[in-house]
Amino acid sequence: MLSKITLLIVVGVISWLVVTGKLSWSNSTPLKESFSQFVEQNGADKYVIAELKTNETFTATKLSNVVKDTITTISLVAHYNYYIRQAELTYRIEDGIVFIDAPRLYLLTPVAFDFDSVRETCDGFLGLGCEEIFVRLKQDISTDLINKGRSHMISNYGTAAKSLADNLNGHFTKNGYGRYYKSIVVSFATESSNSQRQFNYNDSYCDKKPCLLDINLDKIRE
Repeated sequence: MLSKITLLIVVGVISWLVVTGKLSWSNSTPLKESFSQFVEQNGADKYVIAELKTNETFTATKLSNVVKDTITTISLVAHYNYYIRQAELTYRIEDGIVFIDAPRLYLLTPVAFDFDSVRETCDGFLGLGCEEIFVRLKQDISTDLINKGRSHMISNYGTAAKSLADNLNGHFTKNGYGRYYKSIVVSFATESSNSQRQFNYNDSYCDKKPCLLDINLDKIRE
């Protein structure tokens, strides 16, 4: 009789622990694994000088003559990165001003996005046809993001120019040439307005005497 009572007490305690979540029959933490296989590894000349984060929404509609149309939507946070090729940069120095000419600004592809930000919605008759449209919509997202990134590029030339000038000024200053010029002018050949943006850094430079920076860059140019 005592053993039965003890058994009932043990079962009761275990049941209480399971119900209250203090005891689990299995580990609630999923086991995760990852595997990497190198496909290709190459050097690259891609110097990112501008970043843009946007909320993007993609919509596809399947028309119906019988029931309501099916409308699917995928929204996400996209990260657009714009870069230059350092090998393509040219420069000249005139009257204490460093002129930097960049042939073009590139969009880094494929475009990255936050997986946690992805939201999918579907409005249709009993959800029929949603999965099929989602599949087609997802197949086009990579291309759609590239097209959107290129359309956003026009609004990023100013940020890119300022970033390039700041980075070059930091490089020159760190190497002891910051006092030998007063400003940096950046232009992009692919910008439709063909603008030149000037950024001032130092009013006290070498003036009429040959600049040390000028001499140094001439040696590199040779």
